[in-house]
Amino acid sequence: MNIFRPDYLVDDIFSLPLTALKEKNITNILFDVDNTIVPYNSHDLSEEAIRWFHETTAKGFHLCLLSNNSAQRVAPVAARLGIDFVARAKKPLQNGAKRAMELFGAPKEQIALVGDQLLTDTACGNIAGFTTIVVKPLNPDELWITKWHRNYEKILYRLMGIKR
Repeated sequence: MNIFRPDYLVDDIFSLPLTALKEKNITNILFDVDNTIVPYNSHDLSEEAIRWFHETTAKGFHLCLLSNNSAQRVAPVAARLGIDFVARAKKPLQNGAKRAMELFGAPKEQIALVGDQLLTDTACGNIAGFTTIVVKPLNPDELWITKWHRNYEKILYRLMGIKR
């Protein structure tokens, strides 16, 4: 198994294959925060994103944030969306993924992880046995380590034969 290969590549959260996920009995979705649902270092959720999260919950999905960031950073975003969160997840390590599974009370086969990075989000989800979905980053403004990771991601995409 290539731990960096996502199951789905989409432009943004609004393009998630919700019907396909439901058909696979995946009703629990974890979301990275920075550059996945809000720009890096911002709490500015768009009204469209807030509406999408509420509509997706109404469709029977259980949603949760899974972030390497602090609770201080993640809690306000989760509160605006009305969902749970796991902070300091230490992705790609499995501590946060296990805590999220406990929150959901669901087996790994019923969980998807959505994020913008192969080296943290996709690797974490694949190691955990989740379905993985990569979105394009919302903003090129990123933490220095993330910019460094992006260079390796370019190589990984090329090796996997994925145009991004």
